[in-house]
Amino acid sequence: MANIEKLQFPALEITGANYTAWITNMELHLDSEKILETIKEGNKSASHERSRAVIFLRKHLDENLTHDYARVKDPLDLWKALKERFDNQKKITLPHALDEWANLRFQDFEKVETYNSAILRIAAQLEYCGKPVTEAEMLEKTYQTFHKNHYVLQEQYRNRGYTRFSELAVALMIAEKNNELLIKNHNTRPTGTKAFPEVNATDVKNPERGNFSYRGRGRGRGHGRGRGHRFNRGNERSYNPRGRGSNTWNRSNRGKGNEAQENPTRKNENVCYRCGSKGHWSQVCRTPQHLCKLYQETIKGKAKEVNLNEHFEGTTSTYLESSDFMDDVDEATHQDN
Repeated sequence: MANIEKLQFPALEITGANYTAWITNMELHLDSEKILETIKEGNKSASHERSRAVIFLRKHLDENLTHDYARVKDPLDLWKALKERFDNQKKITLPHALDEWANLRFQDFEKVETYNSAILRIAAQLEYCGKPVTEAEMLEKTYQTFHKNHYVLQEQYRNRGYTRFSELAVALMIAEKNNELLIKNHNTRPTGTKAFPEVNATDVKNPERGNFSYRGRGRGRGHGRGRGHRFNRGNERSYNPRGRGSNTWNRSNRGKGNEAQENPTRKNENVCYRCGSKGHWSQVCRTPQHLCKLYQETIKGKAKEVNLNEHFEGTTSTYLESSDFMDDVDEATHQDN
């Protein structure tokens, strides 16, 4: 039957692969529950304490292991039985851990974090098997397994004189993050390129009805002071493309029912004579200079008119007046009579 209650830590596997971690977690939790004495030799724990310890031990065993030790009621007996069965993990783990340590190389890992986890795991296994690894050995293992193209870099780290592997690991992680940021910024925009300048144009169409005026800089020759526009209700409509003086739009006073329908196809669009674009004037034109130059060159040819006058040799042009034709008419009339 599967455990219904939530486990405090992973249960002991039937193969005993996690026995080392399991036994450490079990001792800590039994101590926190104040029943650690129940698994020690010669203890004089109360009956209810031993029962609590047995229940806690069984709850963190694999289901098949629970069936094997179903009749064991003393926590000390259960603890000894599990130790006799799975305490041989040291002999099984040691050859594998030694092989991993011998083949461990820093250059085989893409991330410093991955290498850090691997070397700490192997060091913990060797320490459990009675072959502890010192801080100096972990540092030397890292220095000697740098890539050959990074021999200058490993010498720089070696000359810093780190005494703990954790200090070297932090320095390598910081350098890795800075390198990733450098590559990211380089790939965002290749060398020799820059962002295009932003050009914004404002196009005001169909202004709201009402009486208002806009004045710019300078002194104009019209109503008000400076360049600007003036909108009034009236009949007239005048437009000054240079922006000097007063540009006035007047809408007529209309009576109810006598409104003249405006032609929807008739629109007033401002054309910039500098670049040829619509929607702004030359005073506020932001089009790049090279584009304006190309536009001015294209319109130069359109302003010239060419007429063809052919002249052929041997031909003469005679000047005739109306009287010359009248003589021929009088002569023809006389002959008819």
